[in-house]
Amino acid sequence: MTRKLTIQNTSKKQYSNVIRLCAAGSGKTFDICRDALSVVNTSAQRKRVLITTFTNNGVNTINEYIAILNRGMPSAAVDVYTWYHLLLAEIIKPYQTFIAGINEIKSFDFDNNCPIYKMSKGRKINLAASGKKERYINRSSNVMSNYASEFAVCLNNEGSGMPVQRLADIYSHVYIDEIQDMAGYDMDLILLLMESGIIVTCVGDYKQATYKTNAGSKNKKTSGKNIGVYCEMVSKSGLASIKNNLTTRRFNKNICDFANMLFPTGDDICSDIEATDYENGVFLIQCAYVDDYFKYYRPTVLKYDVNTPTNGLQSFNFGGCKGMTFDRVLIFPNGVLTDYVMKGKSLAAPEKYYVAVTRPRYSLAIVVEKLPTSTLFEPVTIPVTNGNIQALRFIGS
Repeated sequence: MTRKLTIQNTSKKQYSNVIRLCAAGSGKTFDICRDALSVVNTSAQRKRVLITTFTNNGVNTINEYIAILNRGMPSAAVDVYTWYHLLLAEIIKPYQTFIAGINEIKSFDFDNNCPIYKMSKGRKINLAASGKKERYINRSSNVMSNYASEFAVCLNNEGSGMPVQRLADIYSHVYIDEIQDMAGYDMDLILLLMESGIIVTCVGDYKQATYKTNAGSKNKKTSGKNIGVYCEMVSKSGLASIKNNLTTRRFNKNICDFANMLFPTGDDICSDIEATDYENGVFLIQCAYVDDYFKYYRPTVLKYDVNTPTNGLQSFNFGGCKGMTFDRVLIFPNGVLTDYVMKGKSLAAPEKYYVAVTRPRYSLAIVVEKLPTSTLFEPVTIPVTNGNIQALRFIGS
């Protein structure tokens, strides 16, 4: 039904599409919101602009930034959709009759209850052939989420490009936030948008590849943490230019150095902000002093998942805090992160930990049972309400 992800620009046409690979805290989401408003405020075209991202939290953040930049108001010319809303409302439903009945499709099935399947290693394997209705739509008339982008590409093929052309008629620019979250046939659909005449801008950070829009096996080598391979392909084809921004605006150099050590592969990020105050930077805090530290500094508490105890403090999971910024962060680590800070064991999958340690502006504190002996940290005294506590501050190698 669809081509392999081999990108060729046989016409040698020059495109204005851009993929920006950015450091955590570099302002990538804020910048696309500013760019989108600039387009609608200066363009003579009567087209709209679309910003899309995977999660509802991401949409909320974008809407907040748009309001900040637009005198407290949303922009009537900027649509902000989740990726799944875009697929359903703008591609699948308008063209469902190429494969399904009139108004047959209701919504999505995120449990992916395939009507024709077999079980393999605890997973449902869809047995319906590509292009067949049963491959995409279950008996409740809902599109199975794992096949949503494949269905969208299929409908575009069945309609000789009409669905994507419709988007090009509506939107002059499409901005895709967190491109590293895209997976499977999403990557093919992004190519179709890039080729359509829409100016596509994608932003992301492969080091924050903690989510996937779907569990499809297609394009695994060119998405998620491998998004750099995809970027290289589109760059060589001339479909898009690649721009890197490795400087964070969010956090100080001490936090930046710790993040680079935690995720040592790929390009290091950098910060021009010095951690000049003694309470700023990265710290190890003993569990016995957590209450004193929390009462004085009021950090946002992060944990790996629901199974990580936090002394009863309200908290966010690592995965759920992506895109957020806090002044100070207190992390209750799981066993893997504890072994990293206590024993120096490397992290096999550092993405979620990287997201967590790059959230704060000023300080990051990690809770430990006892302070280790390490050349990477130095003993310090930190003030709290009723005196001082002993801690370790990261100094690097």
